[in-house]
Amino acid sequence: MNRQYGAIVIGGGYFGCASAYFLAKAGVSTLLLEEKEIGRGASGANFGNVQVQDASMSQSYDLTLAGFARMKTMAQELECDIGYQPYGSLIGAEKEEHLPALQELYDTKRQAGLEVRWVQGEELQAIEPNLAPGAVIAASYFEQGRIYPFHYLYALVRQGRKHGLEVREGACVESLLVEGGRCTGVVLTDGTLCRGEQVIVAAGSGTRALCATAGLDVPVCSVKAEAFVTEALQPFLRTYYSSAAFFAEAHSQKGASTSLCIGQSHYGNLLVAETSKPHDEVSQAGQDCTSLEHLRNIHAQLLHFFPVLEHIQLLRSWVVPSPYTASYEPIFGRAPVPGLIIAAGFKSAAVVSAVVGESVAGLVMKDTCNWDLSLYTKDVQRLSS
Repeated sequence: MNRQYGAIVIGGGYFGCASAYFLAKAGVSTLLLEEKEIGRGASGANFGNVQVQDASMSQSYDLTLAGFARMKTMAQELECDIGYQPYGSLIGAEKEEHLPALQELYDTKRQAGLEVRWVQGEELQAIEPNLAPGAVIAASYFEQGRIYPFHYLYALVRQGRKHGLEVREGACVESLLVEGGRCTGVVLTDGTLCRGEQVIVAAGSGTRALCATAGLDVPVCSVKAEAFVTEALQPFLRTYYSSAAFFAEAHSQKGASTSLCIGQSHYGNLLVAETSKPHDEVSQAGQDCTSLEHLRNIHAQLLHFFPVLEHIQLLRSWVVPSPYTASYEPIFGRAPVPGLIIAAGFKSAAVVSAVVGESVAGLVMKDTCNWDLSLYTKDVQRLSS
């Protein structure tokens, strides 16, 4: 392959597809590489929630708010129904020990100007009538949004192709190409060399290993995450419900955790999550397999909060490596190796995907964007030789 691209984007999830679209739209000759198929990784297993209420209150909060506003315009931008609609969010405290963390979350969001409501008792029951009475002590409520993930991802690719975007699925990147101290392209596992003036790594849980080939330690970790989908029902849930326990217990590297998150898809299926477990506690044979342990745990929680679902049928489950960072802040911006941009480790993906894509295009085109990205790359270190 002798063609020189203006940008090579690695990863066919939210951030890779959004970056590739906005780069192509800006006139940059862009190649998008995806190891499997578009949306095959964590983005395809995502529930499509355009989340705001659980956003970090440190440096990425403004990025989240900007992303929330931008996502409301993306259907028009992409000339496609991506399923965007307002969607209520409940974060519930189920035990007394969960109340302080929920109260802090609520107070900080209110102080930041977010129109969050504290609900309990009859008001909580009116918002989510099928929730078992007494199962949740109190909750914070906010109307955020949701999309259908695959419609959105495919629309980004489809519109990107109209602007000249080249997409290669089944293209596994073995290493980043560094010449003269600069990232100048990638090497695929079949030996193919692809050269680009800028390389954008949006590879989710694969980001750390990939960037190590350029001599960088990028602290994006991951856990084995599992979720389940049920048969389609008539309208059952009015909100996306998540447990306040999730924020304290999920994505722990100290053991398995199960915290209920549940929503109803555009098509009526219930999406039920989330269980997670550190990869180093999972046998190699079980990395891609649903575990009986988590199936039992999530089933017990589901029936505790929604006992009327006793006879619901599970259609399928999925397992993905779910990326995160210890600080819950993303790794985003120019890496210490010139020519390399990283966009990975975001706490919530859909909500910030468009502004991240636009920011990547700004970095490539003008070497600037609307955010001080030095805050997001400070933990990226060079590996010792």
